[in-house]
Amino acid sequence: MSNLLIAGEVLFDVFEDGSQVMGGAPFNVAWHLQGLGFKPLFVSRIGQDKLGEHILNSMQQWDMDVSGLQIDDVHETGTVRVNIIDGQPSYDIVKPVAYDFIEAVDPEQVADKCRIFYHGSLALRASESRQNILRLREELSKPVFVDINLRSPYWAQETIEPLLHNVNWLKLNHEELELLSATEHADLTATAQAFREQYSLAGLLVTEGEKGAFLVTPDRLEKCASYPVSHFVDSVGAGDGFTAMFMAGLLQNWDYRETLENASMFAARICELRGAISEERSFYDSILDEIH
Repeated sequence: MSNLLIAGEVLFDVFEDGSQVMGGAPFNVAWHLQGLGFKPLFVSRIGQDKLGEHILNSMQQWDMDVSGLQIDDVHETGTVRVNIIDGQPSYDIVKPVAYDFIEAVDPEQVADKCRIFYHGSLALRASESRQNILRLREELSKPVFVDINLRSPYWAQETIEPLLHNVNWLKLNHEELELLSATEHADLTATAQAFREQYSLAGLLVTEGEKGAFLVTPDRLEKCASYPVSHFVDSVGAGDGFTAMFMAGLLQNWDYRETLENASMFAARICELRGAISEERSFYDSILDEIH
């Protein structure tokens, strides 16, 4: 299927019980899309350590293209300590780590692997990664999908705002939309409409947790309810699952309502896992059965 270029962090989520699960929003999205039958190119940086080796081996076993994975012999592979409080995760994000030093990529070498260019916001906290990812985004001149993840105190308005220009698709949760919006409106959808117009977005995707999600485009507002979770474990990575399925819908020209409903279903299934991804192919096969 169609290829995507996905750039940003890969790391390990370290839970209170000592368990470690691969994560990072761009990595999660790339992993999910590979599981769903796509062929993403993932650009990131890992340390020359056991965690980095685990990531590399796991990607190879998952049949992912590892040509965009850089090895850093100075900085360690990224980690995040995750605490679950009332089912909701809080994060202690280590810095600096390898993904803060993503090196420049030659656009001519990856252009044919990029129908859509995706990146998040965490890896762009550091100047080197931010400069190189944004330069690649500009030089490729492909449709851009940005997924903002605001993890206090690891973000600042002056570093996030420049990421929102010249973007086609943007995903935020409802809290992030309210934080980034310059003005308040009568309801969240009105805030989203104004925000979409401010940045001339083709589409603004807003998730609201248990309330569902909605999509704002220049000519329509589409909503979907949340999907039931049969056995809740945690919500780590649920938004990344939503993003991955939404991008799958974009690539396959699904109707927006169908895309939102499939994305909501996938996010619910992620909530039944420990962490953000599954290494079981049967998990993705069951998802593909549900959307066909």
